[in-house]
Amino acid sequence: MESLETLGDCFLKLAVSMALYYQYPSANVGVLTKEKIQEITNENLYRIAVESRLKTYLYSDKIILDGNDFNWLPPGYIIKVKDQMKYTHQTVKRKAFADMIEALIGAFLISSNYITTIRFMQWLGLNVIPLDENSCIMSTPPIIAPASMNEINRIFHEENFSEIENKLRYKFRNKAYLVAAFTHPSKSIQSNGISYERLEFLGDALLDFLVIRYTFLNYDQHVTPGRLTDIRQDLSNNSRLGYLLVSYELHTNIRYRSSELSQQIQVYIDHFKLTSKTPLANAPKIFADVFEALIGAIFFDSNNSLETVWKVIEPFLGSLFDQSIIDPNISPIRTIVEKGGKIGIHG
Repeated sequence: MESLETLGDCFLKLAVSMALYYQYPSANVGVLTKEKIQEITNENLYRIAVESRLKTYLYSDKIILDGNDFNWLPPGYIIKVKDQMKYTHQTVKRKAFADMIEALIGAFLISSNYITTIRFMQWLGLNVIPLDENSCIMSTPPIIAPASMNEINRIFHEENFSEIENKLRYKFRNKAYLVAAFTHPSKSIQSNGISYERLEFLGDALLDFLVIRYTFLNYDQHVTPGRLTDIRQDLSNNSRLGYLLVSYELHTNIRYRSSELSQQIQVYIDHFKLTSKTPLANAPKIFADVFEALIGAIFFDSNNSLETVWKVIEPFLGSLFDQSIIDPNISPIRTIVEKGGKIGIHG
């Protein structure tokens, strides 16, 4: 169940993120994040398991059919023994029911399709991606007023964003998405109020899901559920994404107005030139934000196409996948904790 739970967890976060993006077209990331957390909490998923009457279907104990330790009875069968409770009751934490809901979402994904899975999630009562009367994802709310497109086109041409399109091998139909993905909030006033924040909010969820989906489909038999989570965290952390952005020289078009940020970027670039083959741990967060915002921008510009997004970003991530499968970059603190707080010293 654990692998399905990981897949379902990522799709749940993506579906909820999209729903909030549509429902709150002018809300800032703080509001969106708060609403998202409330929707995906274990407590809320437990409530859903109870209200949908799925709670009774969870088996947390290993079923033993025979022998002295057997603990299962056929439906309707009654036995009068002193410890009858072990045949009729289980002790389960609420998180297990949340995991069950996420695993069910994962099971729907691999056995049906996205639309069927979304409808199942709607049946559960989750706030997920809205569908139109044709069972298609509803149209994206406009990122910018049509009257402002002249300014966006000016920025696109004057700041040579066509070079970014060439590196991505993807041409944006709506240039506002591309410009927004590279615009830091400090520059938003000079850019008709657009910035990458909302796109990054969605892009983060998209990246998580696409990485897990790819790993699940291509490496699942060779990867444990725990390692699946490690890979997900490894390929979406700030140092990895910062390394990718700079490696492919996508950072050159980032738009910002902050002397402090300028200094952070310059320090990183200087270090990168000396150690370009190794991701640096101190990558400015803006690099990861832009990479994730770019994913969100491609998704919306391609009319919500996950396949198009993956086609564009897979060449960038591909070089890191095998490395992450073999040896994910796990936090040193977590490694110490998993070893019981002990560090082996070899002399």
